[in-house]
Amino acid sequence: MNCSKCGFQGVPSSDPSCPKCGVVFGKLGRERGPRPRPQPQHSVTPERSPASRLFNVVAMSVLMSGAAYYGLQLYEHYVPSEGSPETSPASSIEPRSADERGIVYGVQAVEAPDARGAQALVLGGLSSESSEPEVIAAPEPEPSSPIPRLPDLTRQSVTPALLERAESLAREYPGVEWLREYVLAAHFLLAGQQIRARRFREALTYVNGSEDWGAEAGDIATLRAVIFGEQEEWEVAKSWAKTAIAYGQTSQTAEMYHIVGKAHYYQQEISKSVEFFEKALDLDESAKIRTSLNKALSEVRAGGGNKTQRLAHFIVSYDGGAMESTGRMVIDTMDRSYASLKTQLGFEPPERVVVILYTRRDYNEMGGPDWSAGLFDGKIRVPVRGLQRLDEKIKTTLHHELAHAFIHARAGKNAPRWIHEGIAEYVEGVRTEDNGDLLGRILREGHSFETCLPTARCDPRMFYPAASSIIDYVIQQRGMGGIRDILTALGEGEDMDSTLRRIVGHDVRGLIRDWEHFIKRRYG
Repeated sequence: MNCSKCGFQGVPSSDPSCPKCGVVFGKLGRERGPRPRPQPQHSVTPERSPASRLFNVVAMSVLMSGAAYYGLQLYEHYVPSEGSPETSPASSIEPRSADERGIVYGVQAVEAPDARGAQALVLGGLSSESSEPEVIAAPEPEPSSPIPRLPDLTRQSVTPALLERAESLAREYPGVEWLREYVLAAHFLLAGQQIRARRFREALTYVNGSEDWGAEAGDIATLRAVIFGEQEEWEVAKSWAKTAIAYGQTSQTAEMYHIVGKAHYYQQEISKSVEFFEKALDLDESAKIRTSLNKALSEVRAGGGNKTQRLAHFIVSYDGGAMESTGRMVIDTMDRSYASLKTQLGFEPPERVVVILYTRRDYNEMGGPDWSAGLFDGKIRVPVRGLQRLDEKIKTTLHHELAHAFIHARAGKNAPRWIHEGIAEYVEGVRTEDNGDLLGRILREGHSFETCLPTARCDPRMFYPAASSIIDYVIQQRGMGGIRDILTALGEGEDMDSTLRRIVGHDVRGLIRDWEHFIKRRYG
């Protein structure tokens, strides 16, 4: 079986997610009795300045770092360290190695745009062979200069304190060009540092601050396009990417076209996305862009003649001839689910959620496994053709996948799978008492979820009950506001352990141990 998102071959039918990119498939065959639904409680090319030439190299580091996140699996931060004990029930999938997950950067030498002609080493591109950090060398002051020697800038060494010191010197000596260039480079490197940490608000602060030091409008537009694209705020990202293209950002134009294409793709404007992906591919024959183009072309083949309705909260696409009545039923159901989730979770996605209804054959061709009832990969995809009515299983699937869309909208790519599935199960109405005896028996037999739950390596029959139960446990202590705070913190780039320590008083494994103790006392 192939993954619908990244094309990975060999997704095991026993596990409802891709081991490479983490796309989560809806579950089929998890028979349940009916559960009560929770109640809603103009193109220009300006002359390039020396600062802009430095930016072209520094910004490429930021762009490449940001773009590297596209396609990363949602939950890779929680693979256990080598040698960690695992006593999880029926663990069957080996975690990926650190080398497979890592991204290593190379360097290249460029001429520094300052009067002394000092050499600067800055990030030149991605390399699997070099771990050398990028360096921007500060010039050695002349003996008579009152300006102190500043440390070389690297991706690791640049700090807000160093930037503040450099800015103070640049204001004190406004005629020294290399100081201004140094401050600009520090702004861009700090922005890249924040993008890699997925702290996008802070990244924008550094990008915006660079305007005071002469950063050009096209350069700023390029970085803003990357940041908003990483946040999947597609309308804003598209606007900035088009602005950057108009300013002639030649070294990043392919990536800007790619961002515009992704914006159209996730706004269900597939023919336009194909157009921009092809423009990007003409400039950069990269595997990343080729994958995006192939995905869009597959969607054209599967639903090129579909009817698309753009509603208040959804963009719904389906075969208007064969699925008209089914489409109307799905829209009604999704509207009710949206209202319920908005009330329960206390927020809503900033962009409309795309829902695509397929025949079973087209769904399979898009990568949906035979055993799945639906999937969410940035869009909700559900096979429904031929249904005369929406039974409880289909309604549950739609509600479940919409919950994934809400979680992804708030936490981005930082939410681990146990958070995703636990919340999605909880909002379906699943509580600890539904699976307490099963969980108690598993723990009595000497198993532990301490390793397998964070890495999603448990047997699925045990993973979902455990995930929903631990979310129920957190809600009993901190309320739904606690869950909302967790998702918000993850979306702002805080790591999972720090988030949980601040909100529930334990890191991930400490929370699991505390929850297991509770299960043993009540159901053991």
